[in-house]
Amino acid sequence: MLREDIRDRLIVEILGGQLSPGDRLIETRIAKKHGVSQAPVREALRDLEQLGFAVSVPFRGSIVRKMSATDVAEIYPLRAVLEGLAAREAATRIDAAGLRKLEGQIASMHRAAARGDTRAAIAADFAFHLTVVEASGNWLLRQFWERLRLATNSLLMVSWSSRPQAEIAEGHTPVLEAIRARDPAASELAMRSHIERGIVILSRSGEPGEWLLEAIRRDHGKDGGGPAGAGKRADDQ
Repeated sequence: MLREDIRDRLIVEILGGQLSPGDRLIETRIAKKHGVSQAPVREALRDLEQLGFAVSVPFRGSIVRKMSATDVAEIYPLRAVLEGLAAREAATRIDAAGLRKLEGQIASMHRAAARGDTRAAIAADFAFHLTVVEASGNWLLRQFWERLRLATNSLLMVSWSSRPQAEIAEGHTPVLEAIRARDPAASELAMRSHIERGIVILSRSGEPGEWLLEAIRRDHGKDGGGPAGAGKRADDQ
């Protein structure tokens, strides 16, 4: 197994909740589990730190990163800019197969919402946005977007748990239609509006993103902890 294989498996375990925030990522244990030497594991852990999934702590080694409510709330403007650009570029590059893929992912969201399967809805939502990013053909944009994966997953957890799910699913349709129309400007606007409509909702105090902090604190206690992985609690660090 290469470093990329180990890295991707660890990411799946973090996003899936098998590895919780604060868990130690022990080289020898991971190497034994996958039947490899410690060298590719060490490299994979460095990748995880660069991608924001892990942090190195003195005398403890690498641990799964704990995300605070503030971390999660501050990430959405970056996501809106990156995905807006991805949609703009995807509008002129996506092929018919890519459009069918986006249609199928929206349909999957609707089916999951109808049966109350939040986990499946989040997976389809994430896949939709990943498809747009991939269709942009911009490898550097994809690299930056990958660094937001843990925060994006956390945002989706809060969004799908605190808003009408059918409404969230339908919110992806304007993005698809703008991209299908091959209109770069409209596609960028639709994607940014989609993310901002779902995340940047003004609270009574008029502060953008405050509802997100409140939702996280409501679901995970009032200690400011944000979700990470698949709904596991993460305390502020």
